[in-house]
Amino acid sequence: MLLNTPFALYPCMILAIGRPRLLIIAPMALLCLAIIVAIPMAASRGKLHLAGYIGSAIGAFAAAMMVSKLSGLHRINGTVVGLFLSVLFFFAISAALGSLIALAAYRHPPDPAE
Repeated sequence: MLLNTPFALYPCMILAIGRPRLLIIAPMALLCLAIIVAIPMAASRGKLHLAGYIGSAIGAFAAAMMVSKLSGLHRINGTVVGLFLSVLFFFAISAALGSLIALAAYRHPPDPAE
């Protein structure tokens, strides 16, 4: 009976045991790197002001902490929802890190009067 096995309770255990982990980790890592690179590139073009990057860094970090708390709950841990929340956590942390890097790469936009 499959109902009494841990696989019925936690469907993501199949992903944790086999090789399909690479199918989740590789695209997630590439997307995180893309987020980390895209935000400072926008900052170097002066797309947002400094307070916007500070606010997005704080907001992304706060969202990541809330998502991590949710994904660690007993009912969610090891399920598909828990896996999705973990991926969201990594995206939020990469957005926060990209926003912090953007503070160093920020360039003031030119004045329109000049």
